[in-house]
Amino acid sequence: MSSDPRVLGHAHTADRHRKSGQKARLRALIALTLIVLWILAALTGFLLYVAPAGPHSGGLIMFILTKAQWANVHFWLSVAASLVTMMHIVIDWKALTGCVRFLTSVERKPMP
Repeated sequence: MSSDPRVLGHAHTADRHRKSGQKARLRALIALTLIVLWILAALTGFLLYVAPAGPHSGGLIMFILTKAQWANVHFWLSVAASLVTMMHIVIDWKALTGCVRFLTSVERKPMP
């Protein structure tokens, strides 16, 4: 008897496991990217919040960059984080709708 998985009928199962593993890695990468981008956007936003305000504060140097440059970094981090958030919603749409359906259902079974 052959040990080839195609002969045993397991080729489809192996492909499914490989694809689910790739999707899990993609989800993990997106989640990690979201965490990093939103933390950096929050930190740069906090830095801009505590920085002195005024007509000439844009040229103030803080941690190597000027306040105006930090504002640009903050803007582009926020744009990137928003785009990755949209990708996250698209990729996990089925899970999101299932979770919302569960949370809004009236006939939920109590948790043990």
